[in-house]
Amino acid sequence: MKPFGTFQPDSSTQKKIDWCHRLPGNWLGKQIAQVLRKQVLTGAKQPLDLTFDQVRLRCFLSDNVSERGFVFMPWRWDAIEREVMLQALPPEGVFVDIGANVGIYSAIAATVLNRLGTVVAIEPNPAAYERLSFNLNATHEGLVEKPRIEMISAGISDVEEKVDLYLDTDNLGASSLVEKPNPKKTISIQCKPLLQVIEGEKLSRIDVIKCDIEGAEDRALIPFLMEASHHLLPHCFIFENNQDQWQGDLLAVLKERDYIQTHQTRLNYIYQLRQPIHFTSKAKKVKNMVPMIG
Repeated sequence: MKPFGTFQPDSSTQKKIDWCHRLPGNWLGKQIAQVLRKQVLTGAKQPLDLTFDQVRLRCFLSDNVSERGFVFMPWRWDAIEREVMLQALPPEGVFVDIGANVGIYSAIAATVLNRLGTVVAIEPNPAAYERLSFNLNATHEGLVEKPRIEMISAGISDVEEKVDLYLDTDNLGASSLVEKPNPKKTISIQCKPLLQVIEGEKLSRIDVIKCDIEGAEDRALIPFLMEASHHLLPHCFIFENNQDQWQGDLLAVLKERDYIQTHQTRLNYIYQLRQPIHFTSKAKKVKNMVPMIG
């Protein structure tokens, strides 16, 4: 694969993307961002090598909702979730990303960790995993403090087995272990229990687990919560709200292990253990934010 920087955007495209990142997170900002996004998608060649602070991403904007959201509306795309993650990660912390997609969360996490920190990014879709590997390697190369980065090409479920992954050809990040109606394409992937992966990586602590696996969050997290030693429980879980597809009561199991719901955003739940995270005044103004539980 060609090195990062090969596909730098032209000045006009870069200005439009920069403008998107300066827009207010309101109705007007959304309307302007949509216009700029359409201009970039129709006028710029893909992919684009983009840098956001220390994060380096090779973006294929036509087939991945997450990439489009982060590039054109970062103040809307998981803004609260990313704020929580960053405040929950100490410099020597451990971040586990289940359903890492192309690595946006993982790359951001890597930028705040030092050489004692660790990112474990788990992604079963081969197409997404290839982009994930490139993005994390590109980001890691540019960091002064270089945390340990582990990338695992596998799914996370309740047992170790081979299963079908149902692919969404229109949205790379929407592939799922949960069967979809009239799937266009499926592939066979290897799944492992989360605790087995953590033990294989010899992790002695975890600070944040993010889990976005399109309806299989209960299968990934419930066995871990029931079996993990207390010292392995992360301070914070960030996971997609797909209750209508869950077969197990993930929220009840979290409460049994002394987690409290501190936020519910447009798409995700955030549960934290013990002490809540304190936010800046700016973060508190974000819409849809649920007040902290003291």
